[in-house]
Amino acid sequence: MLLAMLVIVAASAPPLPTTTAPPTPTDVGAGVRAAAVEGHATLVHAEYAASLEAARRMRAAIAAFCAEPSEAGLARARETWVEARWIYGRTEVFRFGGGPIDTTRGGVETFINAWPVDEAYLDAVEGAAAPGIIANPSRYPALGRVILRQLNQRGGETNVCTGWHAIEFLLWGQDRSEDGPGTRSAADFVDGAPFAERRREFLLEVTDMLCEDLARLEQAWRPGLENYRARFVQDPDAAVRSILAGVRLLAGFEMSGERLAVPYETRDQEEEHSCFSDTTHVDFLSNIAGIAAVLRGRGTPGMIAVIAIADPARARSLDEATSAAVAAVEAMPVPFDRGIRAADGTSERSRLLAAIEALERLGDETAAGARAIGMNLPSEPQG
Repeated sequence: MLLAMLVIVAASAPPLPTTTAPPTPTDVGAGVRAAAVEGHATLVHAEYAASLEAARRMRAAIAAFCAEPSEAGLARARETWVEARWIYGRTEVFRFGGGPIDTTRGGVETFINAWPVDEAYLDAVEGAAAPGIIANPSRYPALGRVILRQLNQRGGETNVCTGWHAIEFLLWGQDRSEDGPGTRSAADFVDGAPFAERRREFLLEVTDMLCEDLARLEQAWRPGLENYRARFVQDPDAAVRSILAGVRLLAGFEMSGERLAVPYETRDQEEEHSCFSDTTHVDFLSNIAGIAAVLRGRGTPGMIAVIAIADPARARSLDEATSAAVAAVEAMPVPFDRGIRAADGTSERSRLLAAIEALERLGDETAAGARAIGMNLPSEPQG
């Protein structure tokens, strides 16, 4: 009888409320990491798409100039180069992580951004013992893109004949001034000048190649395709390591060392990144803007938010190092070549040294943040 009553009471009792366990720190961290990786992929595609669009505007200006060379047309082509270069500079933080830009199979970075450039490899220049590609049609009869890709960096890393800096040299010419950029005349492209037709052909070809390579990167990161981006977002842990490696190596190796410490120590203008146009300061400003966007996110969590889940103090240190690096880069002297030649103890030299140290610290803080989430980053590019 008692058993029957208990069964009746149990059947008539209201159901117990169901509860959902609160998310654990691991769940929260995984969610932030996945959101950060998706946001990063969106950022990368947007930046490459913007870079491609700007490069195509540059190509249109260069095509108009080559069709009817004039000083006004050359000035417009130069303007579009600087505008496009600023946008591209923000994408350099996407390097060094094994992505499409610099993968060992099919990477296009050396065709896009190789430097420094030996001007004598490209054209007939003052002080050169032999003519370059443009001025030597007997040795280089064809200027098609297949040939130019084969010639790029053949025989030495300064034998650059494609990408931003080859275009830059064609537009500005040699920089012999301590107070300004190169002063190439539009007359170099007018029929009657030596090799004018080949110079126009070369400029158009390498500009087309640059757009072609940027289009390849944009497609590799475009959403909704079976491409690199689709694979990238499927493994958030590997993606985060790749992203942080890009930040560490751009700030702590490439910017602080190759692009800043070397010219600082040698005082050699040839070691300046964008030496022909005297716009190296634009390179640094756009590079650090790209780094800040990756670390802080642009509308979605960035890498600092990922690190903050595991170690809030370490995340704050990385954020502070980012702010310090941005400020130090913004304070660098302009033009860069005058700064590297300044006397020791001057404000110009002090500001350059401060930028080197701030970028090194940013690289170190990025590596420390990665260790806080169980990842080790390389200290120099691999391969």
